[in-house]
Amino acid sequence: MQRSTPSAHPPSTPDRVADAIGRAILTRRFTVGQRLIEADLTRDLGVSRSTVREAFRILASSGVVELTPHRGAVIRSLTRSDAEGLLGVLEVLTGLSARLAAANIGIGTNAKRFEAAARKLIEAETPAQLERILDERANYYRVMFDIADNAELSRVMPHTRAHLFRAQFHGVMTTADLRAMVAEYRGITAAILEGDPAKAEARARRHIRKTGERTLPRMSAFTLS
Repeated sequence: MQRSTPSAHPPSTPDRVADAIGRAILTRRFTVGQRLIEADLTRDLGVSRSTVREAFRILASSGVVELTPHRGAVIRSLTRSDAEGLLGVLEVLTGLSARLAAANIGIGTNAKRFEAAARKLIEAETPAQLERILDERANYYRVMFDIADNAELSRVMPHTRAHLFRAQFHGVMTTADLRAMVAEYRGITAAILEGDPAKAEARARRHIRKTGERTLPRMSAFTLS
């Protein structure tokens, strides 16, 4: 029986606010360089100003926002060095998640859940479907990490910083890039559903490396901090 890590250790309110901001970055409600308005977040999320400020400090410590005098919290842009370092960590942790998910895929309803999470990614063909995969990835990885069922892995994964990376490069992905990503997700998904940990890890790590090859040369398209 799988553990229920989130319910055993529910995140604090500042953590939940930080997560909500991270999701808003992923969906591009908040964009690079935008100032986060404390009063708006207090109203929209129904929390105190002190809670929002603590969430800002959490995001600043993870390199997602910058706290500057007179401007408050501003969503930062990743530099090439930032992105290279992040991708190196994501490669290792995503590979481990895929390995563990493959090892656990036969437990309970894991295979059915993962198939459902993967469907919109691996079946994307039309331009509209391909565009949507950029937003479907977060759910795909969430389910993968859930099936991997390792509390420490989930704890150290830089989810919000990964959201920032995805949002920063959202607008520069070409149709060819998206089709390549679909092929890579098909390979990862097949290996996990086959219950092949070594193959799943290798394919997941290769996907992250290919992500770097697609994005890092385009860093000059951004005004870097």
